[in-house]
Amino acid sequence: MRFANVLKGQGAGAGSAAIAVCFALSGALTYAFQSVYFHALGKQESAPLVLLWTATFLTVQVLWIGGTQTLGRYVAEREAQGRDWGPVVSSVGRWQAGLLAAFLIVALPAGPLLTKYVFEDAWITAAFIVVVALYAPEYFRRGIFNGHRQSFRLGGQIVAEASGRLFISVVLLFAGLGVVGPALAIVLAPVIGVLAVRPAPVPPPKEAGEPFATGEALRFAGPVLLSVGFAQAMMNGGPIVVRLLGGTDAQVAVLAAALVLTRMPQYVLSPAIGALLPRASRILSTEGREAFDRFVVRSAGMVGVVGVLMVGATWVLGEWGLRLFAGRDFETGRNVLVALASLAALYLLSEMLNQALFALGRERLAALGWFAGLTTSAVCVVALPGDVVGRVAYAVALGAAVAALSQVVFYLAARGRPAA
Repeated sequence: MRFANVLKGQGAGAGSAAIAVCFALSGALTYAFQSVYFHALGKQESAPLVLLWTATFLTVQVLWIGGTQTLGRYVAEREAQGRDWGPVVSSVGRWQAGLLAAFLIVALPAGPLLTKYVFEDAWITAAFIVVVALYAPEYFRRGIFNGHRQSFRLGGQIVAEASGRLFISVVLLFAGLGVVGPALAIVLAPVIGVLAVRPAPVPPPKEAGEPFATGEALRFAGPVLLSVGFAQAMMNGGPIVVRLLGGTDAQVAVLAAALVLTRMPQYVLSPAIGALLPRASRILSTEGREAFDRFVVRSAGMVGVVGVLMVGATWVLGEWGLRLFAGRDFETGRNVLVALASLAALYLLSEMLNQALFALGRERLAALGWFAGLTTSAVCVVALPGDVVGRVAYAVALGAAVAALSQVVFYLAARGRPAA
């Protein structure tokens, strides 16, 4: 199946090139947003935004990506087989509503603790709680787009979110609002994404679909949530760990800027990799295991090439790129930047192999691989010598290497075996 054919119902001229452009544009807009506030605010004043951004996307990924992946997998399967996908959508909707209520019940009383130990400003804590809640419908919509093969609309939503965030931030910074401007932009961005792009109509199913209970969704999404939670703690938790270890605002900001710079291809590729699950599920259910294995090998090969290029480019241009991206006072060593680029490259490989394990019904193995990586990172943070920024950077890179190796081993072990 050609990738362009996956986009039927969105216009024959859409094509995979248009999807790549959407993802690349959203990544560029995200980088521009962060570069603007780093340059405008400097190391000290940008630290609260760094912590808001990090905590938001760590929590958002943990809470809402399970619903996105569940919709992507089971809606795609049922649509490919001509069965009604409505029970899947209803079940995931009820489950996410309950999860949102649980988050608010926990987060609101915990606000003072978050302010004391992480954000240091009550209004940043409030912004964090609000924006996490607002991302619930945005990620639900992403799952609908994935399940119905509306990748171009998914790309459009992500572009609308990123462009709205950048525009609001620039306007409010120009108006002299300081940290408040980018913080408000972060809060409003998911609302813009949901309002800007709606799902396209899809042909009605040919057959009725059996009920899809919330418990069935959680059997798939529970391990997915664990995978995402472990992965995001390792990938996005660095600035928070620096803060908890007593790092200064400047150290928090420098590590965050270095993470953002070295993750540029990840911003572009992660949405595309996340959309591979419905494609992989369709290939497995309609074309068989050999076609599925070929698809996984080709995808892993492409991600591996990108990873090598990421690390090489960081080795050559990383220090210069960090000063250009964030400002002249943002400096760290080449080795730290290469470690963070390796983290991003290995994360992409693990994320891609996760989609294969999810499609095979081996979600628990994916979660176990990330747990091994996160455990390695935690041990290394304690055991490695050096300043706090270097320790955290090397620790998460080593953890990502263990996670990627585990995912490879688990995928090879799962080949040819039925899901448990």
